[in-house]
Amino acid sequence: METSRDELYRVFDRSPIGMYRTLEDGRFLYANPALARLLGYDLAELLLLNLKRDIYIDGRQREELIKNHRAEGVVDGARVDWRHRDGRRIVVRIYGHVVDHPGTETSFDATVIDVTESEVQLEELERTALTLNLVVRQMPATWWVIDTDLRILRSGGAVMEMFGYAPDTYLGHTLDEVLATEPMSTSDSIGVHRRALAGETAMYQNEYRGRQVSYVVAPYRRDGKIVGAIGSCIDVTAQRALERRMVDAQRAESLGVLAGGLAHDFNNLLVAILGNADLGLRDTPRGTPGYTALANVRAASLRAAELTDQLLAYAGRRGVASTRVNAKPLVDELLRIVGPTIPPQVKVEADIQPHLAVRGDHAQVLQVFLNLITNARDALNERGGTIAITTRFVAHDGTPLVDDVLTAPPGQYVQIEISDNGPGIDRETRRRVFDPFFTTKPAGHGLGLAAVLGIVRAHEGGIRLASTEGEGARFTVLWPSAPSSGDLPALTMPVAPPVRSVLVIDDEDLVRDVVARMVEDLGYAVVTAADGQTGLALADERVFDAALVDMTMPRMNGAEVVAALRVRHPALKVILCTGYDRDRKGPVAADAYLPKPFRIEALESTLAKLLH
Repeated sequence: METSRDELYRVFDRSPIGMYRTLEDGRFLYANPALARLLGYDLAELLLLNLKRDIYIDGRQREELIKNHRAEGVVDGARVDWRHRDGRRIVVRIYGHVVDHPGTETSFDATVIDVTESEVQLEELERTALTLNLVVRQMPATWWVIDTDLRILRSGGAVMEMFGYAPDTYLGHTLDEVLATEPMSTSDSIGVHRRALAGETAMYQNEYRGRQVSYVVAPYRRDGKIVGAIGSCIDVTAQRALERRMVDAQRAESLGVLAGGLAHDFNNLLVAILGNADLGLRDTPRGTPGYTALANVRAASLRAAELTDQLLAYAGRRGVASTRVNAKPLVDELLRIVGPTIPPQVKVEADIQPHLAVRGDHAQVLQVFLNLITNARDALNERGGTIAITTRFVAHDGTPLVDDVLTAPPGQYVQIEISDNGPGIDRETRRRVFDPFFTTKPAGHGLGLAAVLGIVRAHEGGIRLASTEGEGARFTVLWPSAPSSGDLPALTMPVAPPVRSVLVIDDEDLVRDVVARMVEDLGYAVVTAADGQTGLALADERVFDAALVDMTMPRMNGAEVVAALRVRHPALKVILCTGYDRDRKGPVAADAYLPKPFRIEALESTLAKLLH
């Protein structure tokens, strides 16, 4: 039995889905109540409207729809934007066909489904995904989604920036296929993703394309069912490098405290040994019994003093003078000294700007240059090559860099670079090259670069080491620049009237006793004090022409004693006997410095420069 046209229309009228028939120009021939309700009109009102003009937000959408689908005769879920009676936008999908009877105007039958809510949600999700992807790309991070077959469905983030290939490079590939061409260094990446498919959130770290990367892989659920896994990773290379530097710095600090403390105590013993040996030699004629033994004691003490001096330099607690040191004359002098030790196959290129000067201790600046040039020479000794020495003025903002061994605080610096094109230094050696007693040389003791680190640390500078195996090494020192020459004391000392008496302030009995006897032996009257407060009291009671002050003392250290003497007795010539700057007071405004242990000739010369 055939269904009548009226019966069909009654079915359409009762349908909860919007239906209509229109002519090509947009006039309605039929619309059901569901369509009227969808658009917010009474049915009679709706039939008086024009679909193209009154319902479509942009009539060109309908023109494009008719154009694209006329040839096929059907419309299969086209998405278009309509206007509700209240003016708001609604999104619908149209399913229909072309009605083309001979002798009649072409019309279109269509069924309409309101998808506004789902489309709005989808648009919001797309905007959120776009925003998240933009955020992730601002960070060194990437993400990906796999299905249960371990096939990559989507990926994004800073893939190009981190790994050098486009985010869609491996879309559609399985993880097995990816890892066949992009092997990881350690962790079982496939196993981690399978654990995520089993419901476990897993974290691991790996090295990939030269970067340290931290991964998180979690289950991807839909309607409570695991349908895949979502992974993300972030580049933690800089963070790991910083952590390693912190560990290295803590280890170096611990070693420095140990080395400095031992060297300080040993230096005090050497002052007594060397001082007594010098006094004994002055009283023992050459060739008489005992002279050779005393000379050997003195020679051994001086060798021991060299070792403790390097330990104190590594600890960064050796006394630091604050003078202006011009870089070019110093390097020229140094190259004349080391020139004969440089093999003919090694070429030295020096580009030292003549106007640059650093603030610090001349001998210690010289030692830094010497150790770095010697290190470069040894790297090139057999194969030959070039050592390049350059300097320039830089302003440093204090930001740590990946190559930093010691980060300099913000300030103005003379940047000293000493580089070679030798075999380079591997990563593990770079971590330890500044450690005391670590050396790659058959006859080395490992204190050269350790001393460089300590000296630069004591001067509040910075050090960087950049090296690649097979491409040489570059050591960069940031040394505090010196102000104008009038702002710092010169290397030559002022002349003062002849001395009548000297005040010796030292808390060590052995040191105080031998220094007092050395001063007396040089023809000066001497008064001693066992601590800084007693010394200041004595200086207030009587007039002294000079004072020898130990740096490291309990309760009141040498820097504080010198500062007090400067205020109370500005004409007094102060000699700071340094060896161990336990409290890291840095440069002290003394008239002269005597590094412990010192020979009687050094004491005699220093007093003569100040007081004659």
